[in-house]
Amino acid sequence: MQTRPLYTAVGDSLTVGVGATIFQPNFVKLYHHELEAYYQTRIERRVYAKNGATTAEISANLSRPDVSEAIRNAQFITLTGGGNDFLKAGRQWMRTGNFSPVIQASEQSLAHFEQMIRQIGVLHKNNPSPFIVRVLNLYNPLFYIPDTNRWLESYNERLNSLEDYPFVRVADIYHAFSGHEPQLLGFDRIHPNPIGYRIMAQVTASLGFEPAF
Repeated sequence: MQTRPLYTAVGDSLTVGVGATIFQPNFVKLYHHELEAYYQTRIERRVYAKNGATTAEISANLSRPDVSEAIRNAQFITLTGGGNDFLKAGRQWMRTGNFSPVIQASEQSLAHFEQMIRQIGVLHKNNPSPFIVRVLNLYNPLFYIPDTNRWLESYNERLNSLEDYPFVRVADIYHAFSGHEPQLLGFDRIHPNPIGYRIMAQVTASLGFEPAF
């Protein structure tokens, strides 16, 4: 029987922590530390994430029995996703000049996030315990390509509609990274470096931790 509060992290490579090092914690570990420091208690952590996962794959992952159980019992939930959807579409756009894959990626990613939030709400419907969900919006690793900032600003603005659900807040990673990408991205120029992950955790933590338990 679970006795400690639970933090469940679901997502893509940003939840995996690609780009972090053994000695420099990733986003999930840093956010977990912020939770424990705030509540002054031990908090259990479970992570369900895959490098390269699209929002379709992350959404499907929520239906796994172990993931559903971890979400149902969690007081704290974080979601990352969407980056791989846009990277794939952006490469198609650069190769062909066809902008429609980017529009499609945006619409599908937003629809999948909406589906995930609804599913989380359903899983908690019969659990009276308070809980919070933090969705991280997208920074721009392709900031040097014209138009990409405009795409992501539009996408992130629409992602904010998830806050219509009272238990959801969206962490504005985009503006925290904007103008500082060269200093915050790792060697692959896609994933954050340890400093970038620390900023992600700080921005997400700044949204507060209540009401959770």
